[in-house]
Amino acid sequence: MAAVALVSMCAAWPARAGWDEAVAAYNKGDYATAAREFRPFAEQDQLQAQFILGWIYQNGEGVPRDFAESAKWYAKVAAKGNADAQYALGSYYMSGAGVKRDDAEAAKWLRKAAEQGKAQAQYYLGYLLARGDGVARDEAEGARWTRKAAEQNVVDAQYALAIALANGTGVAKDEAEAATWFRKAAEGGNLDAAFLLGSHYERGIGVLASYPDAVKWYRVAADGGVADAQYHLGTLYRDGYGVDRNDAEAMKLFRKAAAADQPSVIGAVDEYLKRGKLDLATELGDALLAKHPDNLTLQLALTYAAAKEARAEPAKYAAVAKRYGEKAVALIEGGVRPAAMADAEWADAKTKWLPQLHTQLGQVAQSVGATDEARMRFERATTLDPQDPYGWYLLGQTWFADYQKLDAAAKTLDGTAKSDAVAKAFGKLDQVIDAYARAVATSERRDGMQSLAEPLLRDLTGLYEFRHGSRDGLDALVSRYRGS
Repeated sequence: MAAVALVSMCAAWPARAGWDEAVAAYNKGDYATAAREFRPFAEQDQLQAQFILGWIYQNGEGVPRDFAESAKWYAKVAAKGNADAQYALGSYYMSGAGVKRDDAEAAKWLRKAAEQGKAQAQYYLGYLLARGDGVARDEAEGARWTRKAAEQNVVDAQYALAIALANGTGVAKDEAEAATWFRKAAEGGNLDAAFLLGSHYERGIGVLASYPDAVKWYRVAADGGVADAQYHLGTLYRDGYGVDRNDAEAMKLFRKAAAADQPSVIGAVDEYLKRGKLDLATELGDALLAKHPDNLTLQLALTYAAAKEARAEPAKYAAVAKRYGEKAVALIEGGVRPAAMADAEWADAKTKWLPQLHTQLGQVAQSVGATDEARMRFERATTLDPQDPYGWYLLGQTWFADYQKLDAAAKTLDGTAKSDAVAKAFGKLDQVIDAYARAVATSERRDGMQSLAEPLLRDLTGLYEFRHGSRDGLDALVSRYRGS
């Protein structure tokens, strides 16, 4: 019973010196005077005054909030059998407000109040029993008390009962009844219940599947800040289920979920990447990386996707690929291991992902004519992974471009200068031949790359014959790298 209602009731009692003044002061909102006037009655063991002081100190009405003082007065009233005081005292022991936390003591007082029909006490008692906090764990008894509270319209109890029914905890599993209680709790303002009701409608659990109803309840929860609902509602807008397809609205919801650290949002990034919507994927990826800048897996996915697009549209996507790729390289080379990354993944990052990153960034550099950077990247990649045929092939390409420039320059010269320039050009061509030989040898034994061996060998053969006038020695060169 609220103190206001109790004071109003007490006002009808026979007048006693100071009592009417205390009641009048409380009803006028002059709580400081009310507290002062009620105290003598409380100290004379007057039940109502003791309860009112407990309430006043609990809420800080006219006095500094003091849960210990509140608990003291509630304890006196609870001992006399008052259910409201028993519930208040039990909740204090449960939370540790004003008293030392003690779940057993909480259960004792909550049971007394619950047995008198106090609905909130029934809910908390059911909670303690279901968990075994302060009492022997008894999910069935916990569910019974939870149901009693739910039937008295305690919204949290309605939600808890729905969860128990959905999981079969302490009761027979009943998804249809669970949905009914989720609805009651949602209608009572429980946002988690609204989300789960939306999920039930989306998946047809306990109710007929209905995307419009899923949208309705997800929206209630999403507007209330439930990140799971924001994400799931975003997927419905993205895919056009229950609403018109709307990427702008989907992204708005996904960004909110990302800001709340909802873990499934990375799945939305993956889906946009699969659909070729790189701009949306990077926008959402940036929102996630703002929260977790060490998310190496996400950095890699965005690097590879942007690098692929950069081959067709370098002006638009090369800078994007470089931004993500360089951050990923910095994380690995800087030894910044993501907290959630397993040992095996981190080992792969250093031995497999890092050389691949340099290869990707080298190709991006090639796409915008940054030859020096491309060469540097490919050289780094082949140093880190000398068994990658693609890295050697790409490095050979950059060296071949260097050879062509040197050869062209040599043709403009005469005499000794020309001879020196030709020798320098052939030295570069020897590097190209060596790189291609490595590419051929390693492609033959690298999974998924055997198909590269034949065209690579053709290119290599043509260059080798041009340089040496025959194929003599070519097999020996390739064989040297087959064994390395």
